Formats: sequence, C-alpha cells, structure tokens
Amino acid sequence: MKKGFSAGNNRRPARKKLVYVKSVSAIPDFRSDNEIANWYQNHSTVLIQDQLETLPAKVGGKLRSRLLRRRGTSGRAQKSPHPSRSAS
Repeated sequence: MKKGFSAGNNRRPARKKLVYVKSVSAIPDFRSDNEIANWYQNHSTVLIQDQLETLPAKVGGKLRSRLLRRRGTSGRAQKSPHPSRSAS
C-alpha cells in the first residue's frame, strides 16, 4: 500500500485516453462551439497537423475590447512599426 503524498493523488478520476484522428475527413462538421469543445476533449489531431489549413486568428467581442483597452487604442488595432535594417 502506498503511503505519503502519492497515495492522495489516487483520488482523481482516471483520465480518458484520446482518440487519435488519422485523416482530415474524420473530423465532423460541428454545429456549435460546445460540440467542438466536447469533441476535442476526446480527440487529438496531432497526427494530421500538417494537413490542416492554417487560418489567421481573429479577436472579437469581449476579448477584443479588453485587448484594445490594454493597448490604449480605440477602433482597429495598430501594428507596431518594425525598424528596417540597412545592408551595410
């Protein structure tokens, strides 16, 4: 029988194993954000990451207003200018 700290950790429920998705066609069409979240709780797309389309991130709603407040800007978020390097 285990004693000490490790014995207390056995009270957690066992974690479910992930189902590894092997093709993009195995990803269903979702009808809601909750459906997406529930599916990804049990599935992993790590094996097909290179096959998935990359999309630009968009910030909207409450998160956008918090971001704008943090930056101290209003309206559209501004890009920070990058200094150009001269080839010398």
